[in-house]
Amino acid sequence: MTRLFLATIAVLSALAAANAQKPTQKKAARPKSNQVYVKIIWPAAPATGDKDRPVVESWISEQLTKRGQTKFTAATAWVPLDVKEDEPMRVWSGGLDGQARACPVSGRITKRSDSRITVHVDGWAPIPGVGATISLKDEPGSRAIASVNRVKTEDGLPYVAVLVGPPSEKAAATGDR
Repeated sequence: MTRLFLATIAVLSALAAANAQKPTQKKAARPKSNQVYVKIIWPAAPATGDKDRPVVESWISEQLTKRGQTKFTAATAWVPLDVKEDEPMRVWSGGLDGQARACPVSGRITKRSDSRITVHVDGWAPIPGVGATISLKDEPGSRAIASVNRVKTEDGLPYVAVLVGPPSEKAAATGDR
């Protein structure tokens, strides 16, 4: 019985030693780029009772009110932009409440340097050059809004809100960029 006990201890010790000597897997390095999010705000009164509509955050609401915009609703939730510079991606189909309000809208990061980031969002209308460009600090928590001046409706101007968040955990876990 003692021999069986000692043999079991020897096997378990050998397994423990083998596991301790295996190289540990390196975790993927966190990406260096902060995640950038865009939200489209449309000049219309929010639909009453629509609980599925994305929220307009208080900081956006306060800035719009200061600019004289009284009617506004979120056309999109926060849409993450691709971290690769100058690759546009669709952020809004142009539809709201089942109606086409504008042409599809795309966004892209056009510049990232000197601890600043520039985001350009365009589309809106069939004429080229309609959009908004926003420049802000490239650090989590930075945020800004800009109007799309050439798309004025009877209710006012559409706006683009931009928010910088920490690097994406998904990219860190997979090592993808």
